[in-house]
Amino acid sequence: MDETQDMKKHEQVSIVLRYCDTQLNVFESFIGFYRTDKMDGESLSNLLKNTLLTLGLKIENIRGQCYDGAASMRGSYSGVAKRIKDENKLALYVHCYAHVLNLCVVDVSGKVVPIRNMFGILNKIYTFIGASSKRHSIFERIQKESNLSNNTLKSLSDTRRGCRIEAIRSVINNFNSIVLTLENINETDSTHGPDANSISNNIQNFEFIFCLKLMKLVFELTNSLSQHFQKKNANFSTISILTAATIVELQSLRSDDSFDKIWTETEQLASKESISSPTIPRIRTIPSRLGGGETLISRNVASYFKTNIYFPVLDIVIHDIETKFAENNLKILIALQNCLSTRNHRDEDILEVCNTYNINFDDLKAELKLFGKMCSSTNIDEHFEAHLTLYLEKDLIGSFDNIYLLYKIFLSIPMSSASSERSFSSLRRLKTFTRNTIGQERLSSLAILHIEKTFEINFDTIIDQFDADSTERGRRLQLS
Repeated sequence: MDETQDMKKHEQVSIVLRYCDTQLNVFESFIGFYRTDKMDGESLSNLLKNTLLTLGLKIENIRGQCYDGAASMRGSYSGVAKRIKDENKLALYVHCYAHVLNLCVVDVSGKVVPIRNMFGILNKIYTFIGASSKRHSIFERIQKESNLSNNTLKSLSDTRRGCRIEAIRSVINNFNSIVLTLENINETDSTHGPDANSISNNIQNFEFIFCLKLMKLVFELTNSLSQHFQKKNANFSTISILTAATIVELQSLRSDDSFDKIWTETEQLASKESISSPTIPRIRTIPSRLGGGETLISRNVASYFKTNIYFPVLDIVIHDIETKFAENNLKILIALQNCLSTRNHRDEDILEVCNTYNINFDDLKAELKLFGKMCSSTNIDEHFEAHLTLYLEKDLIGSFDNIYLLYKIFLSIPMSSASSERSFSSLRRLKTFTRNTIGQERLSSLAILHIEKTFEINFDTIIDQFDADSTERGRRLQLS
């Protein structure tokens, strides 16, 4: 569940349901856009409950809910998640992993000044060149003269996934063209020349290039994680494994060898673009009352960049991922994962699951023990996906009822609200400037047809329904 504004500034709430079929296939189905005038937790929770009741779905059957971090959604006293959980304690709240990762990345730019400045310059490049068709045409002409592919500049966004890595790559790939464009504007445009000269001086700076290279590396590692969070079949087990692997990779970068590699790449690009060597910022003098007039001097420029930019960026990203993701490490999720991923099951995990979902302890323990023996005999890997694959291949759905129930619950708990966000692009295509008076019911119905276009439609059923409605509504057309 997520919300956005349409082109008439009306708040539109997108609701997506996640569920499993009898064969444990995971689906996320868009059920419609719903307009609301209030964005408080009570109004949104009532909207959600009324929508489910209209569809004939019971609140007590909810096993998981996933929203962003807005106070109206996750508020611990009056948010939507709290209100739903008050009516159904089994409706676990998961803070959207895609939003959490995005917060981790945004946090870096707020705490490391050179990184903050780098993103500010990136935004200036895009807005300055892209804001004018004349300036952008100069950029395209220079690209063509340089025999470069027509790679456009990318914008930055605090919400759109993957935009930052795209923006950084576009600047690195078009660095020379951007510099030549700014120099051309500086020489020929008296009005915007000063702005072009200022941006040109900012990007022809060793620190700017170093920050570009560093954040490109960080985003390339975290981007795979972000893309997985947005998949419909993402579950807590695969997310935990990928998150742990990403942290290990980030930690491996915190070494002198990794720093030296980025430093060398930066020096090569700086040399190619005739950018002067880096310098250490002015020496800071310690007040005499604290240090007797001594000065703080880094051993060399590389050491300064390592201790003031490189290591802090990695430390912040690693720390934020570990701490912010820990919010979703709910005890029941960990217990479910352990029961469905390992062969030697702990009694405390089984007991946690049984107490939560009202399952007989002895029955579940016996099923897990027998299924664990089957997994051991086939020598499969000891993780969730391998066990699930074996469970389906051996057609055990009717044999282990309690394990089947756990699979359905575990797979049905959403990990991100990406499907709701993806529906916003359909909203922009449907409700446009020329179709701004479209009714809410029609808008929602058209969105369902567009988003769920792969859904198989039984036309015979539709014809029968249409024919049945003909008599009730007094239609002249009768089908036989």
